[in-house]
Amino acid sequence: MKAERVAGWEWRVEPGAVRLSGDLVRAALDRQHPQLPAGVVGPQVDVHLGQLRRIDTAGLAWLTAVQADAEEKGVRLRYTHAPQALRQMMGVYGLDELMTLETGLD
Repeated sequence: MKAERVAGWEWRVEPGAVRLSGDLVRAALDRQHPQLPAGVVGPQVDVHLGQLRRIDTAGLAWLTAVQADAEEKGVRLRYTHAPQALRQMMGVYGLDELMTLETGLD
């Protein structure tokens, strides 16, 4: 398991999963290139969002850019344990069809 800590948030790479925690907000994302972390492999990877404290529209935009990077690399992302705020933003912006969200997990 590899962890990458960035100002305000962190992601840990585990076999078949990436766990995001902290605050995925504009101030924490400045100058962060949106790409899959090193070590992510597989045809499908779960992105566990249950430990996010906050997410804003910049965080959602960053996740969609990571999604595009994953698709270019042949990796399908599935988002799990998404906070209510993220689920609402995805619906408002029509991203629920672009980003696979496992809704049975809270």
